[in-house]
Amino acid sequence: MERRRLGDTDIELTVIGLGTWQWGGRWGGADDADSLAAAHAAVDAGMNWIDTADIYGQGRAEEVLAPFLRERGDEVVLSTKGGVAWSYEPQFRIWRAADGAYLRGALEASLGRLGVEAVDIYHVHWPIAAGDPADTIGTLLDLKREGKIRAVAVSNYSTADLEATEGAGSIDAYQAGYHFMRREIEGGQLDWCGRNGVGVLAYGPLAHGLLTGSMGPETTFRDDDWRATSELFTDDAFADRLTVVDELGEIARQSGRAGGVAELAVAWVLRRPEVTSAIIGGRNAQQARGAAAYGARPLARDEEEAMEAVLARHPGADRHYSHGEPPDPTAEAA
Repeated sequence: MERRRLGDTDIELTVIGLGTWQWGGRWGGADDADSLAAAHAAVDAGMNWIDTADIYGQGRAEEVLAPFLRERGDEVVLSTKGGVAWSYEPQFRIWRAADGAYLRGALEASLGRLGVEAVDIYHVHWPIAAGDPADTIGTLLDLKREGKIRAVAVSNYSTADLEATEGAGSIDAYQAGYHFMRREIEGGQLDWCGRNGVGVLAYGPLAHGLLTGSMGPETTFRDDDWRATSELFTDDAFADRLTVVDELGEIARQSGRAGGVAELAVAWVLRRPEVTSAIIGGRNAQQARGAAAYGARPLARDEEEAMEAVLARHPGADRHYSHGEPPDPTAEAA
């Protein structure tokens, strides 16, 4: 599998990485044995990095990954995130927390769950409106100097958030949602990363399953699946999005793509030179093996032109949408 360098670091990533959001259970449940099998299958199929986060199942995904790391940790680049706090009292809730002291504690907790002494890439999962970039980024740079992380990263930042980090020290990577029907980062973040030598890690390249071609008008989700309430799947344009998927599937068929619309969608994300890798979730070995095959063939110019024509016919299919964002308690104070 092709590898690309992560920004200006010496870290090389395969163009497909394994995502573990599903392992936490908010996608309609998860089976820990299947999740662990997905990690083994992904690496066996050629992926060299795995992305997780402390909030995925409130530590569950990291704990599930730990046995794999004990056995094969030297075969992968390890990425995790902190910056979403949670509490079970008086009832379960989550919120953003990205000050330096919190992130230092969150990383130590992640290292314990993962069973490692350091991680390769550590992200601030979400920005906070009243945060001090010098404190947030400065703490991560301290952790980097201490050898506990190799690369400083942020996730879900706006262009203004990224610009605010410039005086605090260099970041190495930026993770954001990016797929054919979610393109807002083309309006600023991708360009900023390109100018500043920051590698981009794109999550959701398959539009959370929509761009696999497996959904239809009758598709429903369990109550414990975040997609059940997300506008991407519930607004009036969902039928239009299904038409987009059908038309993209025909482009993939005409191009002879064995992976169908999913392979085409991933190739579209990877067409951007700023993008180092696409993160594809895998809840079992079969899904992980399938995801690994999607990075084999670059997008051709005629494919890209045909895809853009599809979206031009269905402009309402492209939108921003919610996907379980934690509230920011600092927003009113900002």
